[in-house]
Amino acid sequence: MCGIFGVINTKEKIDESRVLTVRDILAHRGPDDAGIYFSNCHPEPVEGSHSERSEESPFVALAHRRLSIIDLSPAAHQPMISDDGRYVIVFNGEIYNFEELMKEVGSRQSAVDNKFKSHSDTEVILKLFAFEGHECLNKLRGMFAFAIWDDKEKTLFAARDRFGIKPFYYYFNESDPPDGLSADKVGEVSFIFSSELKAIKYYKGNLSLNKDALDAFLKTGSVPAPMTIYNEVAALLPGHWMEIDCHPERSRRISINNYWKFEYLLGKSSVGSRQLADEENVISSTFTSFSVNSARNLKENKISKDYNEPVSSPKKMALSEMTNHGLQSLRGAARLPARQERRSNLKYNSDAKKKIREALLDTIKAHMVADVEVGAFLSGGIDSTAIVSLMRQVGQEKIKTVSVVFPDNKLDESMYASIAAKKYNTEHIEVPIYEKDLIEDFEKIMSVMDQPTIDGINTYFVSKAAKQAGLKVVLSGLGGDELFGGYPSFNLIPKYQRIKNLPLVKIFMKAAAPLLKNRLPAKAIEYMKNPNSQNSEYKLIRGLFTDDELKRLTNGQWSMVNGQLSQKMTNDFMTPDVQKANYNITSNVIANGPPAGEARVKQSLSTLQYVSMMETTYYMRNQLLRDSDVFSMAHSLELRVPFVDHKLYETVLPYLDDAYDKNFPKKMLVEAVGDIPLELVNRPKMGFTFPFEDWMMNGQLKDLIIEKIKNLNTDFNLYPFVLDLEKLHWSRLWALFILSKYND
Repeated sequence: MCGIFGVINTKEKIDESRVLTVRDILAHRGPDDAGIYFSNCHPEPVEGSHSERSEESPFVALAHRRLSIIDLSPAAHQPMISDDGRYVIVFNGEIYNFEELMKEVGSRQSAVDNKFKSHSDTEVILKLFAFEGHECLNKLRGMFAFAIWDDKEKTLFAARDRFGIKPFYYYFNESDPPDGLSADKVGEVSFIFSSELKAIKYYKGNLSLNKDALDAFLKTGSVPAPMTIYNEVAALLPGHWMEIDCHPERSRRISINNYWKFEYLLGKSSVGSRQLADEENVISSTFTSFSVNSARNLKENKISKDYNEPVSSPKKMALSEMTNHGLQSLRGAARLPARQERRSNLKYNSDAKKKIREALLDTIKAHMVADVEVGAFLSGGIDSTAIVSLMRQVGQEKIKTVSVVFPDNKLDESMYASIAAKKYNTEHIEVPIYEKDLIEDFEKIMSVMDQPTIDGINTYFVSKAAKQAGLKVVLSGLGGDELFGGYPSFNLIPKYQRIKNLPLVKIFMKAAAPLLKNRLPAKAIEYMKNPNSQNSEYKLIRGLFTDDELKRLTNGQWSMVNGQLSQKMTNDFMTPDVQKANYNITSNVIANGPPAGEARVKQSLSTLQYVSMMETTYYMRNQLLRDSDVFSMAHSLELRVPFVDHKLYETVLPYLDDAYDKNFPKKMLVEAVGDIPLELVNRPKMGFTFPFEDWMMNGQLKDLIIEKIKNLNTDFNLYPFVLDLEKLHWSRLWALFILSKYND
């Protein structure tokens, strides 16, 4: 686990001292080592490149801060340069199957090739990329965000893992702010990337707040990717890769493509999923070069997405070759490839239980790969207890577990955590947390939170406790609810859908909504008024503030900016293809509703699989995973999530509908693990949360929050006291408070 940072300038040299400063801003992500690379520092030219540097050649800097987990020796130092000097990588994450891939790469190297100089997953990625280019991503199992500079072709390749466990933020010049989705941009390249927004902000300066992101935050509790809190910065979406071409003899461009989608999980097998990913490139805007006019037309929505068919992605075609395809990418309507055999909804029986158990043991073994001690969070819930049990079952003799407790509070889970710790004979560490601890660490927490979120503080404190216990790596039960059906949404969404589709119910709902306005929560009234809106049930469950509430908060002036765009962006934020499609989001595109691919996605997934997708690609991706990364890394702690593993998802997801039982929480997980104490299985679901409600309504935190909300800057046009703050749910009150921090 590490911190990465990089800069590409096409016109002027890079300020090396500034890069060093920014690199060390990320020191908390990697306190063990630091490295830096500048492209104009090679003592000798790279074989096959220009004999001497052209005045038009780009200036490139790559910086790295390392938290040493695998191969603790200097041989794994980053940035890591390939044997021939052509490729340079900075990598954040862990590849759990790197030893298997190391054998594969080793068998492909010729006798004259230099062998591996380290035992690191970083070197595996570097060599595999040299062989396979972007197709190497299909072989990687783990969490990752990395960038590779090709000093021969003058291109930067970057990629992010399938689920978005590791972050990748980027800035692309001021004159053309990024949206995270664009298939092609042409012009002078000025590019910055990093693991954290604060590094880009420090290096670039003068970043402006994205009011659409604030809109999204107030409606969802987080900022959905690809948006970020800054207009000029975007997040590379999970399951995507990008390439920036800076070659002086070619048009400069940035291209983005997806290599993985959630629905690939239901392919015939992991191999089938890979084939499906390759074939379904016909319905996404892939790595092909449009002419300047074509790109402009696409951006202005003059070319339908359905007629944006690319040329098949070549195995390792050079960018210079790709430019020759031009408008061939627009030659016809997109069509689905030959049907893949799907495992969409299978019977949950004894064979299924065996497969799920094997997959669970496999993912735990994979996530235990490390050259340092691996501990675990243990709250006493089903998910964290399952992780600890499986660690013991795969042969881990010594297990150090950590939990935070809230003495004399109803949210204290210490009794359950103690039961699990005793059952599995762990070295268990409990750290009591009081309101004063939150207040003392408050400014540090806010500085860590470089994007607004209503969650994550629990991870901050339990990570702090793990660090104090001497751990560098922990396993977390995050993802268990999303995969095994642990959230109420798995019961409520199908239930609400069935009810609203009964005869005359929608008519009654719309008629009754005005009459019940002051008797039901605002979200319920919004649902009754608009039962057919996109993913209305999910917004009812996960939404924060409604449009009507935001209009009241802003004295009728909502949205903040950009006319309808701000409202439409977050009304449709639940639409997967809106976020995944590789074209610019414009008000016209969003106003026209979800892309045609949405229906295809729904058809490929069962009802509960679709709920799993929503929880995985929205709540987990945009809030839980992002918060877990930033708050654990604040304490130089690597947090691993064995349940968030594409191989495990592939195994479990086909059985979700048949196995689901609302009265038996996470039945598949409990039965596969086999020995979770009944006291923990039958306990009420609590969730890993803090006693915010008590502290906000009765403690010192209340005065701090109310005072801050009172002083919300009028730039936000917010008038929070039109709402009854005494009756407002703590999460909504907390959201207003967090928003106020972005006004400082």
